[in-house]
Amino acid sequence: MEIFLKKFILYVLSAFAISNLFLKGNKLRSFLSVLGIAIGIFCIVSVLTFAGSMKNNVKDNLKTMGINVIIIEKWPWGFGAGEYKWWDFMNRPQVNLKEYKILCQRYSNVIIKDLSFESNARNVPVKFNKKTSKKAVLIGTTANYTQINGLDIRLGRMFNEQEEKNGKNVVILGDNVAQELFEEINPVGNIIQIKGLKCIVAGVIEKQGSFMNKQVDNAIILPYLYIRNFADLSQESASCRITVRGFDNRSIEELEAEITKLMRNIRMLKPTQKNNFALNKMTMFSQQLDSTFVMLDIVAWILGLFSLIVGMFGIANILFVSVKERTPFIGIQKALGAKRKFILIQFLYESVILSLVGGIAGIILVWITTISISNGLDFPIQFSLNNFLTGIFLSTLTGIIAGIIPAMRAASLNPVEAIRSV
Repeated sequence: MEIFLKKFILYVLSAFAISNLFLKGNKLRSFLSVLGIAIGIFCIVSVLTFAGSMKNNVKDNLKTMGINVIIIEKWPWGFGAGEYKWWDFMNRPQVNLKEYKILCQRYSNVIIKDLSFESNARNVPVKFNKKTSKKAVLIGTTANYTQINGLDIRLGRMFNEQEEKNGKNVVILGDNVAQELFEEINPVGNIIQIKGLKCIVAGVIEKQGSFMNKQVDNAIILPYLYIRNFADLSQESASCRITVRGFDNRSIEELEAEITKLMRNIRMLKPTQKNNFALNKMTMFSQQLDSTFVMLDIVAWILGLFSLIVGMFGIANILFVSVKERTPFIGIQKALGAKRKFILIQFLYESVILSLVGGIAGIILVWITTISISNGLDFPIQFSLNNFLTGIFLSTLTGIIAGIIPAMRAASLNPVEAIRSV
């Protein structure tokens, strides 16, 4: 058995050595043949990598925030099938602070675990000494904002309920705002100016850098009563919403039914009237993204397979030319005792090597792209082992399919006729 294994390894290595000589002798031809494979593998692996990273990012966010969360807003999220009837939604009343306070009095503490109110203000100048933040978004909210949204405080603390009710000038900074205004200085305890009003920094939120919580990195969070210094919450243009978190042992449908009942009572809607508010569920993200990712995967596979087919024909064409050029050499090999499988291995090896080189080039390009995007856009992209193996498998399979017919033709040549073709 050992002798047979040694002979087999020597046999295969001899075939590989002969193939390597011909590959090195046709570098330009080899380069052109792998280009299509590289493009195809890049298309498939890059989309699989980006889609998988975004999917994992959203799932991590949903785990942090909790699936059992519903956001009450004027405008529904534009997910799902059908036309987005913005003209109907435009006439809806804005969610307001009064409705939030009524909900706090009426909600069932068996179904609803917690509520928070939130309003936003943009384009408000924020300064610390001579530095100005150009990215800051003001979020006026309740003291349980970080808890209900699954956020962690990196430095300092969140403002408390007493500071919320009194509308104190206490603020919490997102990571980007803290870096922009303070750089290496500890922001906690320092005073910033928002539209000329002094505010004390109580804490800094842990960097999010994620798809769903990206806004928090650029936010200045303060009590909702204090944000009225910068935005009129009574205006229809005010961006307000109420976030409701249910208990984990209750279904999202039960939570939705409870909120619908409460909001319809608060707005005194008749049984025949439609809801004039939107209940946006966190699960909408994952459902919509799942269908979007399926479409992306399909498009990537179609484009990638077309490129692989083009590359496959390119490799097959080159091997057919190679068979014709090497016909006398193949005849001499057979005359000296080389068997069909020895010739077959030579050409299959060349085909697989060309395809693998293209595949590895495509994978390296994906890897470089993921690093560039992760560093440049601050969005974590994971290049997984599964995607790497997918690229290698497809490259190998493409090489085998491209090379099998030329290899069989070379292996079936008659040695006498092959030598005479010199």
